[in-house]
Amino acid sequence: MRTKAIKWARYVSVCPSICGGLCLTFSVLLLYGHGAASKPVSVSEILDRVQKRYAAADFEADFVQETYLKAMDTVDTAQGHLYFGRSGMMRWHYKTPEEYFIISDGDSVWIYRPEENQVMVGRAVDYLGSKKGADFFTRPGELSKEFILELAPKALQERDHYALRLVPKTELPNLVELYLFISKDTFDIIKSVTYNAFGDRTTLRFHSYRFDQRLSSSLFVFEIPNGVEVVQLQGEQDRYEQ
Repeated sequence: MRTKAIKWARYVSVCPSICGGLCLTFSVLLLYGHGAASKPVSVSEILDRVQKRYAAADFEADFVQETYLKAMDTVDTAQGHLYFGRSGMMRWHYKTPEEYFIISDGDSVWIYRPEENQVMVGRAVDYLGSKKGADFFTRPGELSKEFILELAPKALQERDHYALRLVPKTELPNLVELYLFISKDTFDIIKSVTYNAFGDRTTLRFHSYRFDQRLSSSLFVFEIPNGVEVVQLQGEQDRYEQ
């Protein structure tokens, strides 16, 4: 049990690099989809096509996640379903090997573990690392403002997908770099790989996308059940100053 608790605590520190980077990426894509060139070859042209693909009001998808924790030299695999709306709204439903939820309405974030009868609660701006809150996602061009964008090395490029490398312009402990792998056929984001300052690596593979599902806003709010232990999440800086 102690080993499981230690691994969970370490994993919670990894979550912001997963959710924060993708939250920003998906939010900008949802808000600012527009037209594109017919044969994308540059980063901007590829992003134009991706933004057009994600111009929907919302989407959902299945995912498989592999998390490598360097300090423990272990790889954990999980599977689940993701819902994503505008303005930072998201719901990650992890189904295996343990069921839990990461939910945000753009202002608050909840991490609920039914098996432990516990929910961790905090501000999205603290936990996910957005310094500007929900307004961070309401202006165009945020990806290029916040990230250095470039094509990934040729070794990562394949016949069926493009690979982009995103590096935060402001140094962040929980996100050193993010790689996006984009289908050349559909321009879906089929895979992401994130690295943090501890050398941890998280790989997410997405499939079975469904767009414009008219998702209810209630999906992105968590009503805490009676009797559930409530734990306050630390802010982004607090986690790394201890």
